[in-house]
Formats: sequence, C-alpha cells, structure tokens
Amino acid sequence: MKSEFPVVGIIGAGQNVRMMIASATALGIKLLPFASGTSDSAAQVTPCVIGDYTDIEAIKKFAEQCDVVTFEHDLVPLSTIKAMEVAGVKVRPGSQTLEYSREKLLHKESIDCDYIINVQVARSPHAQATTWAPTQVFKSDGKCMMTISPAPLLSAAMSEQAQKIALDAAAEAKLVGVMTVEMLVKGDEIFTKDLILHPHNSGYWTIEGSRTSQFEQHLRAILDLPLGDPTMTNEYAVVGNIFGKNKTDMYRPYLHLMARNPSLKFHMYAKVVSPGENIGHINALGSDLIELRTEIEHAVDYMSGEIDE
Repeated sequence: MKSEFPVVGIIGAGQNVRMMIASATALGIKLLPFASGTSDSAAQVTPCVIGDYTDIEAIKKFAEQCDVVTFEHDLVPLSTIKAMEVAGVKVRPGSQTLEYSREKLLHKESIDCDYIINVQVARSPHAQATTWAPTQVFKSDGKCMMTISPAPLLSAAMSEQAQKIALDAAAEAKLVGVMTVEMLVKGDEIFTKDLILHPHNSGYWTIEGSRTSQFEQHLRAILDLPLGDPTMTNEYAVVGNIFGKNKTDMYRPYLHLMARNPSLKFHMYAKVVSPGENIGHINALGSDLIELRTEIEHAVDYMSGEIDE
C-alpha cells in the first residue's frame, strides 16, 4: 500500500482544474496540471507543466511525475491516452471508457424534448458508484445559462430512473472517475444524449450544494479512495453562468452583489472578459426556488451589464 500522498496529473488547466485545486488541497493530494500556457485559468494559481497536449512524448514525460493521470476536457486524442497506457501510465478514465462514450449509440440528434437533465455519476476501480440528484439544464444558443438541482419538473420515479441510467452507463463503460450523462426528457420517457467523461458545468452546484463536490469525488474515484456522500446540503441549488457582454469591469458589480446578498457564492475563472465568454458562475442555495431563481437571474444580468441596479 502506498505510504505517501499521491500526485494527480491532469491534462488541461482551465476553470474545472482551478476549482479542483481546493478539493485536492483538502485531501492532501498534489494536483499537477498540464497547461497550454501561463494564462490558463488554473495556471494562474498553481504550478503547472506547460506544453502541447497533442505532443505524445511531452505528455509521457509529464506522466512520469504522476501516480495517475486524468483530463479536464474532451480534446485529448485517443491515441495519446492509448500511448500513455502502453507506457504503463495509469490513466483514468481510460481509453476503453473513452471509446465506449464515442461508439455508444446515443440520441445526439436534436429531438423535440420537453427539457434537458444531466446526472453526474462517479465510479471507482472497485466499482463503488454514486450519483447526485438530477439537474435540470437551461440552455440558450447552445450554452448552459442556468441549472436547478434537483430537477424541479422530474418526478421522484423518473429521478430514480435517470440515476439508474447513469449508474448502468458508468458500469457498462467501466468508468473510473466522474461522468456526466446528458438526457432528454419527453413526457415520461428519458433518452440518453451524451456522455461527458469529466466534471462538467452542470455539476458546479455540487461545490456548495452537496456534501461531496464532483471535483472531490473525481479525485476520490481515480485514486480508488472511498467515495464521498453526494447528499444535497439544501433543498435546492441554483447556478447561473456569467458570460461576458457589456461590462469589462467585473470587480465592482461583484462587490455590489456580495453586499446585496451575502449568501451568493461566486466562482470567477480569471479569464479575459469578452462577449460570449463564460467567465464565472454564481451558486445560490435554499428552500425557496422562486426566490433563488430571481436572485440568480438578477445577479447574472447585473454582472453582464444587462441591468444596472
């Protein structure tokens, strides 16, 4: 049994890695990102290896410093993951899971659904698995604008069904880590649309809204640690994504909103503010869903410059 705390290498250094750092620190785990440049979100706050993730030799050299390697995004070539595995690197999720997610016949085409839900699922090498409450996703022009957990339109029976779909997919894919299962709901039917093999923005609510966030659970899973409790900390969790629009000064509106509602939780990504760029998100927790939605909608509109009060 290993007697030292492990080093987790992660290919990518964007906002997800930035948010994973706190979980790694609390667990005593060294997180070593492989960044494309020093301006990457996580590279601004933690030491990183800089390089090109398509350079197999650079990735293999990076992996020599790590006990396990994972990835933040879907851009890592399958050939790179397979090359690491051939070299004896422990990659989680592995190439078998990635191939499954790409080959599985899913409803990727657009269908006339009533609404979208996502379910985060975690699974360890020893097949311990957990899910979080299903999340309803609100999109505009293909971008996730808001999420509500648990999905308010989903019945208890359909919530249980959605979580079973996610657990079954994780087992079939031999997942190790966290996966997001995107689903389309039409009446009393649920269709699986996509499998996303890393922590996802539809799971950002888990940072404050769950006893164990998706970021901590991903680390636990890939290191084969006992998985944490995914129980919600409040009745509802609402997340609003902040996109660059009319304002470039984010600090003043941020201060105003903190003073207006101290219960809001801000997560800023240290990105250059530009139109359409996702620069942060805001979490709100509580029991009054209407009030939470109102507060999040106001905060997002104020941060973007849509309103000025």
